[in-house]
Amino acid sequence: MRKKGFTLVELLVVIAIIGILVAIITPNAFKALERAKIARCEADLHAIKSGCLSYYTDTGLWPSNLDELMTSSVTGWDGPYLEKKPDRSPWGSYDITTTKPSGFYTTENFSVYISVSDVPLESARRIDIDLDGVEGNTSGAVQYATTATTTLYYGVAQQ
Repeated sequence: MRKKGFTLVELLVVIAIIGILVAIITPNAFKALERAKIARCEADLHAIKSGCLSYYTDTGLWPSNLDELMTSSVTGWDGPYLEKKPDRSPWGSYDITTTKPSGFYTTENFSVYISVSDVPLESARRIDIDLDGVEGNTSGAVQYATTATTTLYYGVAQQ
């Protein structure tokens, strides 16, 4: 009488098939996750930029931080200018600065920049292409260093 069950060969074949499927699916899953992070960051940048421009239109001043887009005692303030303040970017944090980032060799100057910290270089390049239309880390509204992880700066309004 033959015992019921799987042979060692059958189990090894099943394990090999599962391993092959995992090897095929895993890289695509990670790429999809990174694309989702990029899309979220770009949506946040557009919302913050719109909030900064509305703040400037109402007050004649640029916000010095994200909190000022939510609440402020500045004359003319008519916000909040963001539906929800993004506390974190997909990789690090958002901030607003009116100081030109140092170390960027570009002729373009902006009145205010939105910074995104700890962005992987490949993601920074993708955001640059999506928002500027071309890749070039020292030109256009998107500027970043070419290190493995970088702070990305998005210029809001050109001077």
